Amino acid sequence: MSRKWERMVSKNSKKINKDRSKKGIAPISTDPDRPEVFKGRSIMLALFFILISIFLLATLTKTDGDTMYWYTTSAYLVVGIFIYFVRRPYLKVSKTSLSKRGLARELVLTPSHIKEIVYSPGQVIIDLNGKSPRWVYTKTLNRFDVAAMAGRLKKFAEQNQISFVDKTV
Repeated sequence: MSRKWERMVSKNSKKINKDRSKKGIAPISTDPDRPEVFKGRSIMLALFFILISIFLLATLTKTDGDTMYWYTTSAYLVVGIFIYFVRRPYLKVSKTSLSKRGLARELVLTPSHIKEIVYSPGQVIIDLNGKSPRWVYTKTLNRFDVAAMAGRLKKFAEQNQISFVDKTV
């Protein structure tokens, strides 16, 4: 294939994938090793900031509040909304690694760091070697699609010789 034709095919496939993702349909894949991303919502942290904002509004005295008080109150509300809608937690599953959002960077796991993957109804737990904390993804707390995530993680575990425990059966 000529380069012009390859560029045209990749441009059109990007456009189609973008349109399909807007409709909620799985994208056509030109790259079989493309990582799959499972996104959730950070309900607890967003709720924490919104409750602080409500608390600040409720404790406002009858005296005229300082303008910084209003800025602070609205800033907590904006941060809560930002965390809920924009800064979403995710699990990215590629062929040879798992990654998630940390506080300031993306945390990446290779198969050598993973002891086992446990799937129980409503949650997926990734146990790590050593004293590292385990990664827990739940349907109730973070609104992840746990069933789809477990299917992809099972395939990942088979490819990388990691034990996968299914507690749903």
